[in-house]
Amino acid sequence: MRGYADRLLREYPMRRRQQEKERFRLWLTGALRELGYRTELQTRDTPLQTGGRVVNVVAGDPEQAKLLLVAHYDTGLRTLLPPLIMPTRPLTGFLYLALTPVLVLLGSLLLSFALTFPFNAPRATLPLFLLLLGASLLYLRFGPSETNNANDNTSGVAALLEVAAALTPRSRGAVAFAFLDGGFGGMSGAKGFRARYPSAKEKPVLNLNCVARGDELLILPGRYARWAGDLLDALVESFGEAGAEGEKTVYLKTDGLTYYPSDNRAFHLGVTLCACERLRGFGRIIMPKKAKSIDTKNLEILKNGLCKLVEIFT
Repeated sequence: MRGYADRLLREYPMRRRQQEKERFRLWLTGALRELGYRTELQTRDTPLQTGGRVVNVVAGDPEQAKLLLVAHYDTGLRTLLPPLIMPTRPLTGFLYLALTPVLVLLGSLLLSFALTFPFNAPRATLPLFLLLLGASLLYLRFGPSETNNANDNTSGVAALLEVAAALTPRSRGAVAFAFLDGGFGGMSGAKGFRARYPSAKEKPVLNLNCVARGDELLILPGRYARWAGDLLDALVESFGEAGAEGEKTVYLKTDGLTYYPSDNRAFHLGVTLCACERLRGFGRIIMPKKAKSIDTKNLEILKNGLCKLVEIFT
């Protein structure tokens, strides 16, 4: 292992503001060029509510590549509730997400009553409620940055860099890497990449997100990728022996209802790789804030499996 994870956590823990992103991209392009890759910065201007200007870092030639490996590098803001991802129980996940707006509405309403009732000023209740609601919504968009980003998505970036460093020169032409901006802005970076390279619609795109913590590495093909027989066979062959030692397992899930809220949704043949735990009542669950470091065993399994996958596509 090259130690990319430790350096990212130490020197670039937050990548939300433009200055933070620029510093990270400067280091990232240098690291990729040291490994022998041709890099390109791809810029896209989007509305402010979806992130403003987003800049992707692309290594390799996406037009000639047979396989695309992507991970978003931007980090988000501090949320009111701890973020939880339940990829195999979408309904439970949506209900949990709905708690935030419900709590914001109830909190604004109760606080407005609490501040106006003692002064017998009912006419001020509605304006105060709207003011508190607007302030809460502004917080949800422009609040403080999340400081613990080891899982989401420093881990995915570190995994891609380990793969890029481990690939042999002969196999590098079969793959391209995209470090995407705008993962917390409506997948704006992924959509810009897709618009810049229309051929990505017909190619397998593997998205690495939240792989820092968990004894099970979960592979989730999207609704079209789960019918791509050659791709599924290649994934089984590549990761079939991964995790055979110790307590780690790799599971390719192709049945049932799944949902993963990441950049994989922007691609026709998108596949997500993530690391999850089991929690009674929630099934497979990912808790991004819980990870304080990145499990090097997970990175090792991903590196070996993805390198083998690239060799199959070579």
